[in-house]
Amino acid sequence: MIRRVPLWGWMLGLGAIALSLRLAGLGHIHGLVFDEVYYVPFALDYLQGTPSFDAHPPLAKHLIALGIWLGQWPATWLSWPTVEVEGALVSPLAFRWLNAIVGATVPVLLAALAFALSWGYPPQRRRTFALLAGLLMTMEGLTLVESRLALINIYGLALGLLGQWAWVRAGQAEHPSRWRWAAGIALGAAINVKWNWAGLWLGLLLWEVLTTHGEHCSGRPLPKSLSLGERDFEASSGAPSPRGRRGWGMRANPWRGWVAYLGVIPLATYMLLWLPHLALTGESLVSVHWRLWSTHQSIGAGAGHDYCSPWHSWPLMVRPIAYFYERTGGMATTIHAMGNPVLWWLATAAILALGLGWLSRQVTGENHRVGSLSNAVVPFILLNYLTNWLPWALVNRCTFLYHAMGMAAVSTLGLAWLMAQWWQNPRNRPLALVLLGAIAFSFLFWLPLYLGIPLSLEALHRRWLLPGWI
Repeated sequence: MIRRVPLWGWMLGLGAIALSLRLAGLGHIHGLVFDEVYYVPFALDYLQGTPSFDAHPPLAKHLIALGIWLGQWPATWLSWPTVEVEGALVSPLAFRWLNAIVGATVPVLLAALAFALSWGYPPQRRRTFALLAGLLMTMEGLTLVESRLALINIYGLALGLLGQWAWVRAGQAEHPSRWRWAAGIALGAAINVKWNWAGLWLGLLLWEVLTTHGEHCSGRPLPKSLSLGERDFEASSGAPSPRGRRGWGMRANPWRGWVAYLGVIPLATYMLLWLPHLALTGESLVSVHWRLWSTHQSIGAGAGHDYCSPWHSWPLMVRPIAYFYERTGGMATTIHAMGNPVLWWLATAAILALGLGWLSRQVTGENHRVGSLSNAVVPFILLNYLTNWLPWALVNRCTFLYHAMGMAAVSTLGLAWLMAQWWQNPRNRPLALVLLGAIAFSFLFWLPLYLGIPLSLEALHRRWLLPGWI
């Protein structure tokens, strides 16, 4: 029965579950929560034509403004509750609904990325990998919380994953240039949400460069325009990769393709998305970037906020963020920006296991065997994890757990890959089922903290496992 359902049907189901979780009680907290106090006024400024300055590029605020503009019509007609923001009455549903929809695409995009990465390998393995990636991401708490508020990080994650999927998908398409155009546009748009989303662009670029010129990974020279997944496909099947046949500049001169699709197009997209803001403020692109850089430099070093979370603590999720807390009698309503603890820690362990396994294969020479799916998937996961994590070591200012959203998505992909391997082996399948059950239980246990469901103080304290979670 399960195998009769097409993959798109399962992915549609995952998207529906993710959307339901994001829309449930979306407006029951009427005030502005956490950084909504900044982003909603900025969005209203765009709608009202009022010049303003934010420490991040403008795209996400334009999207929140679009949500408000579209959402206020039904809000007025249906008399939804409103909150006053800078003299305007705005419904919380109006400024949150678009985030919820975009956030619901994240599990689907991660599943699609998993399916594309494992191209050329047994269909059942691809399906299992994709479905596990999507299911695990549906139970990821931090992205759920960020999707239910008018915050900007979810736009960067969704656009970044979209760009990565489009790029990997290009290698399997009859007309790969269209997919690479889409990838470049999506990645440039992600960086126009926040600069840190360049980590997904950088991880993809490094994966392309290192795998194209990575005879040390494949063990023997292969066509340099092909990534490892495509090399393995050609070696194991004897069929030429579509990407090897088609695509401007990618086989004869891959560097020219990278410059165009991963350089010029993302940069042009990034700059074009600034135009509405610059037209409103009258600034130049250079001057606004100087202001952005100066603002980030002036924030200062060290702890400047109760919920500062240093980059090296993110793999263990030592310090989540309390976005909202309200106590009424013996009950408390709280929204915690935190991941699903069991999923988060297992995903971190998966990254460690994949990294050690990859290093071991380099030493023993086992990685020279062409045809292993891990030749394509594992380097992609490890590189993207590092590019979304290690650059934060250079940042001296206060950082927060939500800065780890990119690495959390990638580590979830890594855990899905390991669990998919176990699932294919009947002897190891019970282990995958036990882990899946533990992750589901953990998600349900901490769900009240993601959705803002009232709990007794005793029940709330039971969910604060670590001292830093208060």
